[in-house]
Order: sequence, then structure tokens, then C-alpha cells
Amino acid sequence: MGVLKKKKTENFSSEASILRKRSPREKVLFGFVFAIFAIYAFSLIFPFLYMFLNSLKDPYEYLLESSHLNFPEKALFSNYGKAFTEMELETSTGSVVGFPLMFLNSIWYSALCTASGVFASALTSYCVAKYRFKLRGVFYGIAIFSMTIPIIGNTGSFFKLVYQLGLYNNPLYAIVTTFGGFGFNFLVLYGFFRSLPWSYAEATFIDGGSHATVFFRVMLPQAWPALLTLCIMAFIGAWNDYMTMILYMPDYPTLASGLYVIESSLKRGDGGSYPIYYAALLIACVPIIAIFAGFSDVIMSNFTVGGLKE
Repeated sequence: MGVLKKKKTENFSSEASILRKRSPREKVLFGFVFAIFAIYAFSLIFPFLYMFLNSLKDPYEYLLESSHLNFPEKALFSNYGKAFTEMELETSTGSVVGFPLMFLNSIWYSALCTASGVFASALTSYCVAKYRFKLRGVFYGIAIFSMTIPIIGNTGSFFKLVYQLGLYNNPLYAIVTTFGGFGFNFLVLYGFFRSLPWSYAEATFIDGGSHATVFFRVMLPQAWPALLTLCIMAFIGAWNDYMTMILYMPDYPTLASGLYVIESSLKRGDGGSYPIYYAALLIACVPIIAIFAGFSDVIMSNFTVGGLKE
């Protein structure tokens, strides 16, 4: 403990000496950079403050006030409870989906997309990175080329394909369409598996292990930092995806797609309450904020790879 305290003291004193040695020009530059990042940080926090202030207001107070940046006359935290009971959406079949069911749809849809997409990318990237076969370069080229195709350009053909395969308004859509194995996840995992020594697999083969044993019990455990990061990013992306559910699964609205449709009805004046809507938005943001706060170090850190012990 004494050694650690001594090292921390030395590090702090060295940082303080560096700060004291900064020239006036450097201090001005650091102040300018700090101001830019402070403004940027405020621009990120401001939407949440705006939603929080307006989520506590009475609907009539929100409609009558000239500026929505005012503090509420009386904080109505009951709006958060009303979000679970009053936020409803009617689907194309005529059924009514409430806020709790939207929340449940967001969970299973995000979980399926994450598990399917990351696992498929792990399979393809491992095979292309570690096994030598004739079409190895072709598969890698397809993976790179597929990322350059504009998504908007193939929306019509993709919609027709989804409909012909029977995946329209089908929960299997989340598994089949994400089980492609290419994309950003492929590139990250391909580079990771390329850096792992094949000596791990050779040692497993000597002990009687199969190729599946090498993949599931040797390679995947070593790739858990990259897999965890990709799972977090994929889950956040699927949770915030609203257009996919509107186009291909309208009868299974998630929080993102459901609140998007409800916002459109509010703008048209079809009824509803903006304060309750803002409360629902904040509730929908809580899981993502919690995930990012809990795993921010994992997301920001570089992927680490193991090495052979001597």
C-alpha cells in the first residue's frame, strides 16, 4: 500500500509540474479546447434536460406556455406512471399495444439481433482468418464490398425478399436477417482471430479435441473482450432501431418505433400528451444509459489479445 501511495504521489506531482510548465500560448489553447468540449457536452445533455423538465408538467401548462424551457409550476412525477398506462399504439391488425409490451418487444428484438449477428460474425471471421481454402480471398472481398452497398438503394428488393420468405411480421426476421456474418463485426473479429496464435488449436488437437472444441472452448473465450464490446454496440443499435420495425414488423412495435409513431400522431394533433410522451422517452433511454455507464470502459478500451505463456 505504501508503494502504491508513493507512486500515485509521484504521478500527481509530475502532472502538476507539467501543468506549471505550460506556456501562456498553451494555456490559451487548452482553455479554447476545454470551452469547445464543454459546449459539446452541454449540447448532449440539453435534450435530456429539456425532456425531463417538460415531462413533469401538466399537459395544459405545456400547451399554454410560450417557452418550454421554464420549470414546471408543480412537478408531476405521476406522468412517468401514466406513460406505462396511457402510451398505446394501434397496429395494422387493430390490436392495441401498450408501453409495457413495447418495452418487452425491445428486449427480445435487441437480444435476438445481438446474439444472431455477433455469433454469425464470429463464425465467418474465424473460418476466414484461420483456415486456408480457395475461396478465402473471395469471401473476404465480399465482406468488404457488401459494406459499400447503399442500404437505401436495395430497400425495395429487400422488402420483397422478406415478404416472399415469410419473414414479414414474423419474429424470425430478427434472427434470419442478422445472421449474415459480414459487416463491421466481421472486420473487428477477423483482425482479432488473425492475431491469435494457431498453437492453441494444435495443442487442443494433440489432446484429442475437435475443430468445434477449438472454436467454442479455446478461441471464443479469448475473444470475449471484442465479443462483449460488439454485443453492447449491437444491442444499443437494435434498441434504437425504429425504421426496421415500422417497415418489416409493424405488429411488433418496440419503444423506438412505437414512440416514433406516437410522436407523429402528436404532431398531427390526433390527441395525446407531450409531457407523458417525454416521460416515456426518458424511460426508454434508461436501459441504454445504464448499459453504457456500466460498460463504457469496455467500449472505449482497445481490444486486447492473449499470448502464449512461456
